[in-house]
Order: sequence, then C-alpha cells, then structure tokens
Amino acid sequence: MLQKIMCGYTTPISKFKSNPSAALAEAQGDAIAVSSNNQIQFYAVPAEMFEEMIKFVEFAQRGTTELKSIPAKFTGEGLDMDKITSEIANKFKQGTAGDYEEWP
Repeated sequence: MLQKIMCGYTTPISKFKSNPSAALAEAQGDAIAVSSNNQIQFYAVPAEMFEEMIKFVEFAQRGTTELKSIPAKFTGEGLDMDKITSEIANKFKQGTAGDYEEWP
C-alpha cells in the first residue's frame, strides 16, 4: 500500500522510541514521519513548529492571530508570495480550500 509522506524525514518507531530528542534534533526543526512495519503511524513535530501550526489554524479560522513565520524549503522566485498567502488565507476562511493547488 502506498502512503504519501507529508514531510522530508522518516524514521522507524524503534529508533524514535530509543531517543526522540535526537531524532527531532537531527531533523533540524522539521517534522518527522514515524513508521512501523513500513506504514506511517504518526508525525512528530517540534514544539515550536506545533505552536506555529496552531497559530496558523487560528489565523485561518478567525484571523485573530499574528502569523510570524512558516518554515518552508522551497523558493518562490518570481512569485508574489504576499498575494498567494492572502488568497490561501481567504480560501481557508471561506472553507473553499482544496487539498492541493498549482501556483501560476
């Protein structure tokens, strides 16, 4: 069975259980997909990233939280990121956001 991995790092649950702090440190602030029997069981995220995710969700739902940053590993050369993020936030607020969307 194929599974989409929603982050850049994976680790077996046995390695994660032996030293979760080291696994998170090795990911350098990014999320980790933890697997058992070649199936993703859960995602582990550092506290700072989780707090930013909660702030983003609150911002998207009510627009009441200041969004400081969202760590990402892509370049937006030639893209108007302010326009794109505003459009995405509006779609979330309206409840019309799809799973994925191509950028122009």
